[in-house]
Amino acid sequence: MSDHATDSAMQDRVLRAASTLLARSAFVEVRLDDVAAAACCDVEIVAHLHGDMHGVATAVLHAEGSLMRRAMIEPGPGIDPLDALIRTFVQVGCTMRDRVEVRAGMRLAAESHRHFPERSIDPFRTWETFVLARLHEARAAGRLSADVEVEHLAWTLVAAGMGTKDLVEFRDAWDEAPDRLGRVARVILSRAGDEAIAIHRSP
Repeated sequence: MSDHATDSAMQDRVLRAASTLLARSAFVEVRLDDVAAAACCDVEIVAHLHGDMHGVATAVLHAEGSLMRRAMIEPGPGIDPLDALIRTFVQVGCTMRDRVEVRAGMRLAAESHRHFPERSIDPFRTWETFVLARLHEARAAGRLSADVEVEHLAWTLVAAGMGTKDLVEFRDAWDEAPDRLGRVARVILSRAGDEAIAIHRSP
């Protein structure tokens, strides 16, 4: 195995170990040597890769952001934008369920964002911007009732989604995330759309 492949494997191992710790403990409670112990490596290796716990957590946040961006499904030609939005909520739930880096990154963003002022962390704003874009596409396609206030609908969807995430996290019921997020999006959008919207269950 090449040195590059070995380094990459070690980076992945450290990232997963750190994510596992940060998903269940507050940022200020996790130390560099905790990460090293969880990754079964020397603390010098973790320090070489990330410097300090701020660097470790930044890597986790970067991984979480990349995975969440992949989950943002944009409708292609002929794809209904409301249907795509529901599928996005389901896919986000799958990503939360399957990737500990995402669960750790969400906890960091919610509890410890003040420790990362350089990142301007604002999950609500990020998702509101994405949802608004999809709703404007739906409005242009004639898929929203004329009396729907798009900005209010976007706020409601994101707030409901984040509340669902918090409830799933509180209950440690991540297996439920895809179905519950899909259902909450479907219920809200079915009241706003001009036609019935089919529910999408988790894959």
